[in-house]
Amino acid sequence: MKFESSKFLAEWLCAIMNIFQSKRLIYVPTRDARYRDFLLGLMNEPGMRNSDDSLPVGFAAQNVNQLLEVLASRKLMSMYICLLSNGSDDPVPVGAVSLSKPNEGQAQHANSFLSVIIAAEHQRKGYGREAVAWALDWAFDFARLHRIEISAYSWNMGAKRLYNSIGFADEGVKRECTWFMGGWHDRYEMAMLEHEWRGKWRAIADAGTWASKDGQNHSTEEIAKMMGST
Repeated sequence: MKFESSKFLAEWLCAIMNIFQSKRLIYVPTRDARYRDFLLGLMNEPGMRNSDDSLPVGFAAQNVNQLLEVLASRKLMSMYICLLSNGSDDPVPVGAVSLSKPNEGQAQHANSFLSVIIAAEHQRKGYGREAVAWALDWAFDFARLHRIEISAYSWNMGAKRLYNSIGFADEGVKRECTWFMGGWHDRYEMAMLEHEWRGKWRAIADAGTWASKDGQNHSTEEIAKMMGST
C-alpha cells in the first residue's frame, strides 16, 4: 500500500488500530502546523511553571520553531492532547504529553521521563489522567520501555496525587532543589515499571486504548484482526 502523506498514514492507523486514540482523546504530533498558536499560548500559561523549572524569560512566536526542533531531537514521543472531533472539524487541543529520549549510550536501560500539561481551561476533567495512561500504554507496548519516571514540585501536590492514583510509586524527594518565586522548593520523584502497569494499574486506569486490560500482550491473531489484515 502506498501512502501519499504521513498525515494519511496516521489517519489510517488511527482508524484501524486506534494507536493514537483513547476514550475521549486523540493524539496529534507536535510538529502539526495547525496547532502552532495553541503551543504558543500553552508555553505562556502560568501552569507551565509546574513542569518547567527553567528561568522564565518569556516565550514569543519566534521561539516556536526552536522549541519544535528541541522536541524533535530530545523526545521519543511528543503529542498534542486533543478532544475527538465530530468528524469535520480539526481536533481541539487541550494539552501536550511527551516522553524523553534516553541519553546517548543509555538506551539499554529502557528508561524515559514523562511530561504532561493541560491548558487551564481544560483542567479538572480527567484529560491529564487519560493522557498519562495512553502514554504509558504507548511506552510499554510500542517503545519497549521498562521504566517511566515523572515528577511534581511541592507547590503542585494535586499533580502528585494524580500520579500516585494511577500507580506511580514514590521514590524520593529532591529537597530544596528548585528556586522559584523567592524560595527553595522540593521535587517529588516517582516512577512506574512495566510489570506494575500491566499487572494492576492499566486495568484501573481503563483509558480505552488498544491495550488488553488483563495486562497480557495481544496474540498475533488478535493483532491481525485489529490491523484489518484478516
